[in-house]
Amino acid sequence: MTVTSSPNRARWWAAAFVAATFGTAALKLAHVLTGPWSTALFLASFLLIIPMTREGQRALAVCGAASPAQVRYTRRFLIASLSYVALFFAAMSIARTFDPPLIARVLLALVAAVPVMGMIRAMALLLKEEDDEYLRARHVEQSLIATGFLLVLATLYGFLNAFDVAPRIDAWAAFPVWAIGLGVARLVRREPSC
Repeated sequence: MTVTSSPNRARWWAAAFVAATFGTAALKLAHVLTGPWSTALFLASFLLIIPMTREGQRALAVCGAASPAQVRYTRRFLIASLSYVALFFAAMSIARTFDPPLIARVLLALVAAVPVMGMIRAMALLLKEEDDEYLRARHVEQSLIATGFLLVLATLYGFLNAFDVAPRIDAWAAFPVWAIGLGVARLVRREPSC
């Protein structure tokens, strides 16, 4: 079977994912979308992760930048990402609907955090399992850019918050912001042949 793809198709899926998730979130926050259908539509937008990831893998294979470790990482990260979305929204819904006692809320919070640990484990295993030194160095570089992105954004926002210019943001947002930084790093520092 011949693998065909283009980086443009992978970028199109990434743009569709970002537009769908942030677009539905914005419409929900603006009260244009309301009720359970707004949440269902927002959650459904996360299913775009699947074609986005597959097309990205195909594009890497076409330009010779894919490796068995990258394929395993992608599978692990995809499963953890979809689990995160499902468990986070389920836990939040249960907590808001039933107002459970403290111990149950602690357990719900821990359950929602487990997939994030799975994503971090997937990244650690990628660096451990990647045999190609060049690809491993690129993954490390992209991770460092994402970390710098998060640290700069958190510091700037922290000062805005300290001076009562910006509202408080929950700490769980750190990992999604880091992941956005990783996506930006992968676009900016992508494989030259891709």
